[in-house]
Formats: sequence, C-alpha cells, structure tokens
Amino acid sequence: MNKNLLTLAALLSAAALFAAGCGGDDNSSSGEPAPTKAAYIVDADAICAADQADFEAIVQSLPSDVEAPESQTAITGEIVPLYRDQIEQLRALTAPGGDDEATAAIYDAVDGALNVIEANPSALDQADTFDEANTLAANYGLKVCGN
Repeated sequence: MNKNLLTLAALLSAAALFAAGCGGDDNSSSGEPAPTKAAYIVDADAICAADQADFEAIVQSLPSDVEAPESQTAITGEIVPLYRDQIEQLRALTAPGGDDEATAAIYDAVDGALNVIEANPSALDQADTFDEANTLAANYGLKVCGN
C-alpha cells in the first residue's frame, strides 16, 4: 500500500470509528426509560464498530489517489451513504436523560462534515474534516465513535 492509500485508510478508519457518535430522541412517549450514559455509549460504540469492516473494504478497493474519479465516486456513492446510515441508527437510540442536546451536537457536526465531503469528496482526505464531531464524541465519552 502506498503512502496516499495508507493516509486515506487511516482517515477513513478514524472517521468511521467516530461516525457521529450519537443521537437520540427521548423515547419517554414510548414508555421506555432513558438509558444510562454508560449503556448509551456501549450501544452507540457498537453501531460505530459494526460498520468498520465495510469502510475498510471500500478503502481497500480505492485507487491510492483520493482525487481519482473512482475514489471520488466511491466517497460520494458508498462512504457518505454508509455514514448517513450510521447516523440514522445512532439518532434512533434514546439519549440518556438530559443529553439530547449533547448527542444532537455530535451528529449535527458529522452531518456538517458529510455535507462538506459531498460538495468536495477530497475533503475526506483532510484530517480536520471531522475534528469537531470527533472532539464532541470523545468529550461525551464515546470510545469507538470519534476515536
């Protein structure tokens, strides 16, 4: 693997592991109690970890140049949709009581990064694209998402 592909693989892995890291509506209307923060983190991190193999498979199939048309197409056609699906799953989790704003801020930051990547797929290769989301996820306590 050449340096560019390794860099892209590392960025994708970091982004995939963070991938929004959170979400949630308060499902109190369904009668379900809100989870503890620890339980929420376990569930969110499991979602982030579950997609890691898919992200790695895509990276392995890409040309080493993120600017290559095949890379650009894979980023917008495969990688971004995987992230969007992951965010949807994370948002479906019930946030711990009082944490709706904190978790929403994380996936809103991921949405912002994905919007940047959709407009410029090469932004996926920039280390700072997911900085805000990664920082928010890590500060929240997520172990897989955001790291």
